[in-house]
Amino acid sequence: SSEEYLGGIVILGRCYECGIGTKIDKCRAFELYHKAAELGDSQAQYNLAFMYKNGYGTTKDFDKATYWYRKSADQGHEDAHNKLYQLSKVRRDDCKIL
Repeated sequence: SSEEYLGGIVILGRCYECGIGTKIDKCRAFELYHKAAELGDSQAQYNLAFMYKNGYGTTKDFDKATYWYRKSADQGHEDAHNKLYQLSKVRRDDCKIL
């Protein structure tokens, strides 16, 4: 089924991200997470947001991180809700500094 296919993409992305059975390749992990995220997988959306937030396999982009955390949270991913809260708090603190 398509859900199993998406799960396989996410697992393969994790292997590249962490070097499980292969060399670490953050760019390849990012590509795989992006593919599965676009197809609607909430874990891939969460992982992709993490990559954007930290600049792993891509350029740091808090707007895109927020977008993908929100997509994941909208599907009920509890950790994504927490990350959205943390990002909004960081942004408020940054505004206070300015």
